[in-house]
Amino acid sequence: MPEYFIGQGTLVNAVLVFIGGFIGSNIGYYIPQSIKVGITQSFGIFSFGLAYYLFKEGQNVNLMWVLFCIILGGGIGYLFDFESMLDGGISKIFRSIGSPEGFNVATILFCVGPVTIIGCVLEATKGQNTIIFSKAIMDGISSILLSSSMGKSVAFSSISILLYQGALTYGAFLLKNYITNYSLHMVSFVGACIIVVLGLRLLGLIKDVKLLNFILSPVIAIFIR
Repeated sequence: MPEYFIGQGTLVNAVLVFIGGFIGSNIGYYIPQSIKVGITQSFGIFSFGLAYYLFKEGQNVNLMWVLFCIILGGGIGYLFDFESMLDGGISKIFRSIGSPEGFNVATILFCVGPVTIIGCVLEATKGQNTIIFSKAIMDGISSILLSSSMGKSVAFSSISILLYQGALTYGAFLLKNYITNYSLHMVSFVGACIIVVLGLRLLGLIKDVKLLNFILSPVIAIFIR
């Protein structure tokens, strides 16, 4: 076991997003609405570039396994309806501090993707925390920009980071002998599929897809060897 405690990168990540979310939401009052719309749409456009990069990373995976991961993860998510549960429960808190949409978008943006999973895996299995700390800094900066247009609820995506990345890190520590390079390529491709939909959602082109219901799909991809 590494000398530091497992999951410290996740803790730093959550703290930076929480702080960044509150900073951004406070300076957001001084930013014109047109700029806020532009910031949100910029994240949407960036999502397509990120997805393209991830598709290339996982270009040699078996598409049938990708479909399996998305169907299984989405099926579980829609069975329990994760997004509605959050909207119905946590949104009661958010009504006084901002739209729950900010929480949902930030959770997908900060939690779904191979950087998250690879960072957690490397920290848990090899004691390498460079990637997860780099992600923490990027997420902290991103949370400032995102919360300036979507409100304080972005800050509370730090809860998702703690729970989701924490579970990934400790799970990877227990299952490190089962994770392969092919598994990580699967994570890249599945994550890219979800991030494309996030981009469409940020651009206002779709509204009905409950993205949080697919948050288990990249996790399932870890076990495809």
